[in-house]
Amino acid sequence: MSNIQNRDFMLGMFLLIALVMTGCSSHPPSAAQFMNVNPKGFSFIVGGAARMGDLYSGRSPIDVDNIDEENSWDVDLSMLYQFEHALVGFSFENDSFRPLAGARWRYIGLQGWAGMGAMQGKDGGISGGLMLIEEYPILDNLKVGISEHISQNAYIVDPNCGGLGIPSTYGYGEFGVGTYLTFAGFSLEFRYGREIDEPRNRFYFMINYAFRTKGESK
Repeated sequence: MSNIQNRDFMLGMFLLIALVMTGCSSHPPSAAQFMNVNPKGFSFIVGGAARMGDLYSGRSPIDVDNIDEENSWDVDLSMLYQFEHALVGFSFENDSFRPLAGARWRYIGLQGWAGMGAMQGKDGGISGGLMLIEEYPILDNLKVGISEHISQNAYIVDPNCGGLGIPSTYGYGEFGVGTYLTFAGFSLEFRYGREIDEPRNRFYFMINYAFRTKGESK
């Protein structure tokens, strides 16, 4: 390649990586589907979440000339793989990429996740968190569980503040608890989150379905 071609190739790769790693929003992933993966194979998970409560609406904390409206819904896509008790994978919350990792046993799980946003206005550009999950099997395919999490979440504040159509995000700390029910690959989940620095309460309602490769189930 010529120097110009090399430069164009490197610029294209940089923009591709920036777009993939840029986070529009970030919230804790599903506890139910983390515990509902195929223990000997891949699981592809599709679902979504709706949020209610004290969602942010008002002057942008980054640019007071803009009005921010925190999104009330997300579409989630995940690919997870378990070997022994370790579990790794990734997910997209809308177009935000985040890697996942943790450990899962029959009655308990621990998952962590991370993400990165462009020009985040608070606490740097990193989002992520940890979640402890306890599960109680009722039947072979019917289980209930509870979860506790602490996280650094993010929501979009400006669709082009990062330039080149890249959105910027605003982060906030959150702790919370949740409960869920799974039946085969299907799950319903409710979660409560309390913002750490502000008196805001958020309520999450999630639905997911896991397409699992053939293998032993727990």
